[in-house]
Amino acid sequence: MEIRRLNATRGWTWVRQGYQLIMRNPLMSTSFAMMCALALFVVLRIPPFGPLIAILLIPLLMSGYMRVCRALEEEEQVELPLLLEGFRKRGARLATLGAFGVLGLFAASAVMVFIGGSALTALLENFHAANNPQVLINAMWAAGSGVAFSLLAGFALICVLMLALQYAPMLVFFNDVAPAAALHASLFGSLRNIIPYTVYTLAMQLIALVLSFLPFNLGFFVLLPLGLTSLYVSYRNIFPFAHELAAIEPVSHNPEA
Repeated sequence: MEIRRLNATRGWTWVRQGYQLIMRNPLMSTSFAMMCALALFVVLRIPPFGPLIAILLIPLLMSGYMRVCRALEEEEQVELPLLLEGFRKRGARLATLGAFGVLGLFAASAVMVFIGGSALTALLENFHAANNPQVLINAMWAAGSGVAFSLLAGFALICVLMLALQYAPMLVFFNDVAPAAALHASLFGSLRNIIPYTVYTLAMQLIALVLSFLPFNLGFFVLLPLGLTSLYVSYRNIFPFAHELAAIEPVSHNPEA
């Protein structure tokens, strides 16, 4: 599998072309993204294993939305059954990715507890009990460097897990890659393109900041579909399909775009 290395400006291109994908069918792009978010919200409220089930479902729902993005790219008709393609096509492999996500979170938590020990446990108890932010800040200072290092280690592991998972559903769904190989390729592709990915992340954060000023959380209706479509564009740039012999932009076929 070819994994391209792209330049820094491509990070902004992902955002721009993600927006172009949305504008090919704004109603369906936004509605389907909201359906995915609503489904996860409902599952999260199922006690006591709602969060774990949600993690298992994310690759399946993401694959369905990426199939919608593929339809937008190819100017196909966008219909609701496309959103369920992740459940019908390679569903077991996609659910396995979700299981890897659950195991990864447990592993990161175990590392944090192992490093932080009882001091980290006390800090977490204060976090749940205290309503005053200053109390939490004081507790963190009093906990010592061991807790800070444990939190840093946990954050680093979760970041690695997120990079490994972000392209894995598309690699399984579109490229028929095995789950473990997809996780490895996603992580390697993300690190290989860490510079454009950083530009992309900063651009999305800036857009999120601007959209946060909209009333009634309306910015979320723009940010979520834009995040998903731009992720699809970045996947198509980094992991070309086997039949593609030259660099092809997912939206604009202008090589200078």
